[in-house]
Amino acid sequence: MNHVPSYMKRYFIRLAIFLSLYMVILFGGLNWMNSANPPGDPMPAVLAVVTALPILGVFWTIFRVLVEMDDEYQRFLMTKQIVVATAVTLAIVTVWQFLNVYDVLVQGPQWIGVIWLGMFGIAGGLVRWKA
Repeated sequence: MNHVPSYMKRYFIRLAIFLSLYMVILFGGLNWMNSANPPGDPMPAVLAVVTALPILGVFWTIFRVLVEMDDEYQRFLMTKQIVVATAVTLAIVTVWQFLNVYDVLVQGPQWIGVIWLGMFGIAGGLVRWKA
C-alpha cells in the first residue's frame, strides 16, 4: 500500500498552485511586454516583482513542508537536500562570479533561484540514493 502523508499532499497542492500562478503571470506578462511597452513605463518593474512572487511561494512551500513533517528521518533528508542544493548553488555562483571578475564571462550570475531549484531536484535523488 502506497500511502502519501498528508503533509506531502499539502506540499504538492501548494507547489501546483504557485507554479501555475507563475506560468500564468509569466506568459501574461511577457505577452503584455511584447505588445505594449512604452518607454519610461513602470509596468516592467511591477511585472518583474509580481512574476517573482510565486517563485518565492515555491521557496516558502519547500521550507513549510519541513515544519509540517512528522517523520524525523524524512525531515533530516529534506534538510540535507536543502543544504546540498544550497552548497552546490553557492559553488556554481562563486565560480561563475570569478569568471566574470577576470573577464572570462561578460555577465555575472543570473537566475540563481532557478539554479537552486535545479540543484534541489538533483540533491533529492542524491541524498535519498543510499539513504
